[in-house]
Amino acid sequence: MPRIAAVLESIALLGRELSATRDTPFGDVRLTRSQLDALFLLTRAPSGLTPGALAAALGLTAGAVTQLVDGLRTEELVEQMVNPRDARSRMLRLTQAAKDRVGAFEAAVAARLAPRFDALSDAELDRLGRLLAKAVGR
Repeated sequence: MPRIAAVLESIALLGRELSATRDTPFGDVRLTRSQLDALFLLTRAPSGLTPGALAAALGLTAGAVTQLVDGLRTEELVEQMVNPRDARSRMLRLTQAAKDRVGAFEAAVAARLAPRFDALSDAELDRLGRLLAKAVGR
């Protein structure tokens, strides 16, 4: 357990730094934590996600995701389309404007935190990314 505690401490320190500025990719647009999480998940899914897949990834109910997505659609951050593999199903994806803003935001955050990772080689960063993804079940 001490090893896990040490990892969690490091993750918590980085988490504090990540949220220290309170900036969001959308400036004046007020988004919930779940809405922001949804946007970042959709960034990693260029062809989109079904509402069910988004709900599972966020650990939310289908109803909660419907409300969350309605708010994002109102702000023109997410679009919904027919699933090309199943016309009865829908796919969610970021609008191009949202993609651009999320990408710029992530690049700025990565640049701000880059010095924290200077001591790691590219191979170590790749391994760290794989290990953290594995720890969270991705």
